[in-house]
Amino acid sequence: MVERGPVNRRRFLRDAGLTALFSAGASAAAPAQGRTTGAAARTTRYDFDEIYNRFGTDSSKYDRPIRLFGKDSVEVGMGIADMDFRAAPAITRALEERCRHENWGYMDMPPSFAETIAAWHKRRHGMALDPARMEIAVGMHPALMAAMRAFNPGGGKVLMLTPIYNGFYSDLRRLSLPPAECPLRLVDGRYTIDFDEFERHIGPDTHTFLLCNPHNPTGNVWSADDLLRLGQICLRRRVVVLADEVHCDFVTQGHTFTPFSTLPDRAVVDNSITFNSASKSFSLAAHKISWFSSTNADYMARIRSQHYAERNTLGIVAQRAAYEGGEDWLNQCVQYIDGTHALVDEFITAKIPLIKHVKPQGTYLCWLDVSPLADRIGARAKAEEASRSEKRTVTPEDIVERFLVNRARVYVYAGSGFGLGGANRVRMNIASSRKLVERALTNIAHALDNL
Repeated sequence: MVERGPVNRRRFLRDAGLTALFSAGASAAAPAQGRTTGAAARTTRYDFDEIYNRFGTDSSKYDRPIRLFGKDSVEVGMGIADMDFRAAPAITRALEERCRHENWGYMDMPPSFAETIAAWHKRRHGMALDPARMEIAVGMHPALMAAMRAFNPGGGKVLMLTPIYNGFYSDLRRLSLPPAECPLRLVDGRYTIDFDEFERHIGPDTHTFLLCNPHNPTGNVWSADDLLRLGQICLRRRVVVLADEVHCDFVTQGHTFTPFSTLPDRAVVDNSITFNSASKSFSLAAHKISWFSSTNADYMARIRSQHYAERNTLGIVAQRAAYEGGEDWLNQCVQYIDGTHALVDEFITAKIPLIKHVKPQGTYLCWLDVSPLADRIGARAKAEEASRSEKRTVTPEDIVERFLVNRARVYVYAGSGFGLGGANRVRMNIASSRKLVERALTNIAHALDNL
């Protein structure tokens, strides 16, 4: 039972009732959590192998596929991009502490919240964020949409390297903005940027470039040279860079994440806005808190004119607790997922010849080439037949998605939702217990054995 009663008044009043609660959550986490400031020794081993049941919690990842395909149709949900692990203990403690104060009126943003974000990104990624030039938003989508409204007057095009996160297309549809899709070039299973092609996609009505780094769904972690070339083209062609870096903490061994704001060309950096959140790093998507920042004061003012700065009290509590007390948890989580990527690569190579896979450089997503499987099950013909009978567009990738649910009880995302370049692809989220990931792969392998 949750303990009831008044909270300490002095602690509550400090920073409009929130700073003390944040501090309490973080300090309580320190002894058990081994709060890190770099290379601090671990004091706790977290159990990422635990299968943490999410069915029956109105989970988009698990319960929505059940609603789509029927009871017991899905054993492993690998669609939407959130993680299946228990939250970092520092987060749970901070939320429990805040919930003991049973009032949910308007909150005043504690100034130290932005300072906590800046300290985290300085320590982990070398970013020099100015808290005074940071705006808090209710999630990544509202922030990005505010920027696109500000810089795309009259329906200007938004340039994207495709295939790309399907949610961006939803944002563009809501704003009635057309995408300018520049396909990535596939070379030996790896995606690369054709810079000449990129520039050819910039027209007089192209006002923004939506950069995804690390790239969802391909898993590319763009190099500093790649980013600088993109930035220089955009600066020369007067295209504003909107840098979505929400997957920044998930980089596989041997690769390095470069924040756009750390590039050596100040003019290129001033032509950009960075968007980020703890929602991927700590699986806090439900808490709807993100931030955006730019070295360009004019750009920040233009976005603020289109942005209503709402906030989510528990989201702020959770995110601050994560940044102050969750670093060791995250370090172990990233290492665990890197190992899971290796498992997936080895398993598919050895046991699922109808699917092709290349280990990504970042994210906890796998972008699978299912073209041999699609051919084997006649996905194109079945998609045409389904389109006629369902009176809507059904893609071959949708057919593969349905096949994996029906035959393997595994739910993945059809690649057709990720724009140009998504044909014959599916996206699989592996941020789960390796036991679940291996179960999913085994189910798929068995389903394909008799084809």
